[in-house]
Amino acid sequence: MVTGRLLRSELTKVLTTRLWWGLLVGVVLYTGLQAAATAGFAGVDPGAGQAASPGLADDETIRSIYASATYTGAYIFAMVLGVTGMTGEYRYQTITPTFLATPRRARVVVAKAGAHLVVGVGYGVVAFLGAVLAGGIVILIRGADLGLATPGLWRAVLLAVLAVGLWTLLGLGIGTLIRNQVAAILVAIAVAFIIEPLAGLALSAADLDAVAKFLPSLASAAMTSPTSGFVDLLPWWGGGLVMLAYAALFAGIGVALTVRRDIT
Repeated sequence: MVTGRLLRSELTKVLTTRLWWGLLVGVVLYTGLQAAATAGFAGVDPGAGQAASPGLADDETIRSIYASATYTGAYIFAMVLGVTGMTGEYRYQTITPTFLATPRRARVVVAKAGAHLVVGVGYGVVAFLGAVLAGGIVILIRGADLGLATPGLWRAVLLAVLAVGLWTLLGLGIGTLIRNQVAAILVAIAVAFIIEPLAGLALSAADLDAVAKFLPSLASAAMTSPTSGFVDLLPWWGGGLVMLAYAALFAGIGVALTVRRDIT
């Protein structure tokens, strides 16, 4: 059983480094840009015979400005934070005193997961506030209503925040598999930005949408948006269950590997 002392210790490790707020700055900037761009181009005629996107009166557009921007603007940063949660211990050689203080390694990994989940959810909350600020300003400038009473918005926002938090656990699992911090971050970003999107496209092209929608990025996207450009997404609750399953899988891998590995 994880004690409050151990959980507080792991939270302190995260919050006493400069990395967490550096990533948080990235969350705010990326989310704000995403939300502002979505609000700014909503309903604008792109020309060249192309149809304009739905305007600011459209419910899905409002959910994209706030909820989808919250998720897409924060999940990569949350994942990187999770990666460093374990790799940082090896990089700065603090893993030995950590396990000497708490010999039951499984408790340490579970506490790390809990602490990073809390911080990841915090990232999601800050991302939402950034989306409201940047996207809301653009909406008001364009003379539209903020749309905070849009049907389904708050459920989508809560799910987006949860999805961001769960990505920290995926990152923690990757950091457990690959102990070199730089390599783990590069692999995690490559998988999230390149390999997984290409896999989704390939599966969709092969008429394997039923498989593609279970990929982590598409499952978490389903929590904030009912549609995707090329794949029929899971329902929001299905995406949430899949992400919880991924989080449990990676956390389990982290526990199993950490308990068995030599820490020297």
